[in-house]
Amino acid sequence: MAKKKVGIVGGGILGTCIAYFLSKYPDADVTLFEKNTIGSGTTAKSAATHCLVDDSLAHEFWSVRLFGFKFYTDLEKEKPGSAGFEKTGTLIMAPYQEYEDYTLQAVDLILASGYQAEYFRDPEKIHKIIPDLKLDGILGAGWCPDDGFFDATMISNTLARKAREAGAEVLIGTEVQEIIMEGDKVTGVDTNHGHFDVDVLVDASGPWTRFLGRKVGLELPIWHTKAEVFILEPTEKLGYDFPVLKYPRFYARKDKDNVFICKAHLTMDLNNPEHAGIWNPDELALTGGTDPYFWDFLTEELLEHYPRLLESSLANDWVGYRAEPADYLPILGESTVEGYMLAIGAGGNGVIEGPTIGRDMAKYIMTGEKSWYIQRLPLSRFDEEAEVQMSQLQK
Repeated sequence: MAKKKVGIVGGGILGTCIAYFLSKYPDADVTLFEKNTIGSGTTAKSAATHCLVDDSLAHEFWSVRLFGFKFYTDLEKEKPGSAGFEKTGTLIMAPYQEYEDYTLQAVDLILASGYQAEYFRDPEKIHKIIPDLKLDGILGAGWCPDDGFFDATMISNTLARKAREAGAEVLIGTEVQEIIMEGDKVTGVDTNHGHFDVDVLVDASGPWTRFLGRKVGLELPIWHTKAEVFILEPTEKLGYDFPVLKYPRFYARKDKDNVFICKAHLTMDLNNPEHAGIWNPDELALTGGTDPYFWDFLTEELLEHYPRLLESSLANDWVGYRAEPADYLPILGESTVEGYMLAIGAGGNGVIEGPTIGRDMAKYIMTGEKSWYIQRLPLSRFDEEAEVQMSQLQK
């Protein structure tokens, strides 16, 4: 029986997760196309803070978060360093009631899943973890010592290697230049290294998805938000182990002896052209390019919560583009073009959602069976209002 030829565009965290899980199917003939190197692009600029106590994904998707965390930590157990895990713990601060309720639920879910977590209302317990925090107006904090952050580029390369060992073809420096169609169906791709026939083509191109979709006549409801990052070098060493630190509006983690700090993606204003739009990811510089408003935003947040970090020099800064739709959730499954599958729009949660997306997309492509997750997140969920918003952003 002929194998199903599946092409994947994009060698970031989503593309390599899909390739890895597809490679487990003996009747899948998998080719991944990456125009640069594996784990480059947005994946290389990810904070990779895949934490159990976190606000970036609603509790509705707890099983997605849990599966991803276990998947990566299992990679580490199999071969230390393969997921780049640093176990620092996560401290999530609750400045208002709704956030406290969410965090308390997270602690319950973590404990029920067999990990460690607790909720602190005692300021002394919070200060044992980060002594320099200002706690005015803070109701409490959730703490998970089992948490930490990963290395998204390392994960992508590990999964690409495993997929290749299982028979997948992983092509770097290979750009999909044209998508070939017969009638309304995708049948192949032309690349800078020749033509490839496909039965299914999966768009996992991240911030390039707007431009890739246009090759098959799709205007996908995705735009870019800015992941603006500062690497702060404290004037004096902090003198304590720095965990992943989460506030509703920003988050931070260690970066060797420095501090990586970024605006939370759910705080982006999609109606503000400084925050959101449709930009060309190929024009991004590797470093620099952060906007003045971001420094003003960060200064205000740190003055309120963590003024000691303002006693730092700027070691580095950069901008990445998150690709996400209006509801900040991915778009999964079929498109309106036959043979063109979507694994797009994960935005700032690609590392968290990648393993579930990879597993469920592979199963759907090879068996036709949709998981609850794919059924929950189809392209068809977007209505005319979302289309109007997108048309306004294009102007």
